[in-house]
Amino acid sequence: MRNLFLVFFVFFSQLSLAATPKLDVLNAGLPNVSPTTLESANGEKINAAYWLKRLQTALTESNFEAGIVTIKGSKTESYQWTHGFFSEESGKSVEIERVSPLIGNGIAIIRKNDTLSYFEANKEPYSVKGTSIRNFIPAIFYKDFSSLADSYQFVLVSKSQIAGRSAQLIRIESVAKETYNFWVWIDVISGLPLRLAYIDEKGEVVEQVLMTHLSYLTEPNDEIRKLASLDLPEIPNAAVAMNQQTNNWQMGYVPKGFELLKSDRHHVSINREVADYYLYSDGLVEYSVYVQRPIESFNSPLVLQDGATSFVMVHADGYDVTVVGMMPAETAFNIAMGVKSK
Repeated sequence: MRNLFLVFFVFFSQLSLAATPKLDVLNAGLPNVSPTTLESANGEKINAAYWLKRLQTALTESNFEAGIVTIKGSKTESYQWTHGFFSEESGKSVEIERVSPLIGNGIAIIRKNDTLSYFEANKEPYSVKGTSIRNFIPAIFYKDFSSLADSYQFVLVSKSQIAGRSAQLIRIESVAKETYNFWVWIDVISGLPLRLAYIDEKGEVVEQVLMTHLSYLTEPNDEIRKLASLDLPEIPNAAVAMNQQTNNWQMGYVPKGFELLKSDRHHVSINREVADYYLYSDGLVEYSVYVQRPIESFNSPLVLQDGATSFVMVHADGYDVTVVGMMPAETAFNIAMGVKSK
């Protein structure tokens, strides 16, 4: 388990310590539409669902380039985010998306339609299936929001100014308080997110994402065309034999609204130890559960916090359980303690 701990410790410690940046004015290429005209379009009722639908449309149908900064206390990471569509000579439209770090040798991700490819220095690139790069934007913003209705409340709040632009705040609040509240500020004109924040029960920001600049494109630019011409690594035809489904464990506690997305068995540490792995999601939040034989003793429970991400390890009779997810440490601890052998 020590090696698994080291993996996450290195992940937590390799964040840039740059100061929080000052936002630039977001005005590049945005359409000249007044908020009054926008809100009265088609006579549609203006509520939280209306704005979240506009956000979904902007994320999936717009051409744009943006600068992104993630902030966890005094630690920041910066990214370039590109999204758009390119029409091939055959007339087929290709959806393009790329997220790449601006500082350091992090992982660059490129998506063409439903193929996600990962590129990292000194490592062989690989591809998997996926319909969005969810580094910053939860998966639910690309889907039907109604699945969250039993677990969250959607609150329409008054507008505010972010970097000189009018933004509509939507608060997505956890009913059972098992996960963080999630606030999103939506640009009134473009419908794109200007700021996202995870808020704890005390109303304090534990992690946030800021759009530092935005270029709203009326047509694909040279960068989108270049990305569309790339040949990405092929997705493997068959899963690795080790990644077999597992049902060895019973999850005694699963927060309301969460469902199992997948389970398998794979190597998780440098000494090739094998763990049973489970991935749960409610659409807004994901968490992972790893169960493996104990490697060496540690003071159980071990709890680490990095922004909104909690990392909890507990020792049970003959096995260790690790839970990692963007949720309060107490929730992650309850999940870990509920894992029992069948």
